[in-house]
Amino acid sequence: MAKLSDLVNVNINRDVIKIQGVDIPVIFTMKSFPYVEEAYGKPYHIFEKDLNRMLQKGKVTIGKNEIKLMNALIYAMVRSGGTECTPYELENSIPIYDLPEIFNVALRIFDNQNFQKSDMDKIKTEKKS
Repeated sequence: MAKLSDLVNVNINRDVIKIQGVDIPVIFTMKSFPYVEEAYGKPYHIFEKDLNRMLQKGKVTIGKNEIKLMNALIYAMVRSGGTECTPYELENSIPIYDLPEIFNVALRIFDNQNFQKSDMDKIKTEKKS
């Protein structure tokens, strides 16, 4: 029997971000939603609404709320990518001057996902493990 990895690219949604010069694997999947909520402190749909509002401005001014949004998305992707950390550890490991570049990688991955409202409804009862 053929292995899926022999037939297709099984890492199509994976990427890496550099934190302090070290490659950290990241991915955004349905399993990322609870991590977003953990880091952001609000339900996923509120996070997504706030993120869209921030991005609609065209040019992002980095303030307290923007940093919280960026860190929540990055945290979810780092955890989903297999790296253990807390939101606090992640936030304190990224120099502020590296945040926009790291966020751009995370946002590119996020934008490539096509989650629908029905997908978000499915995760309302899911808990992170």
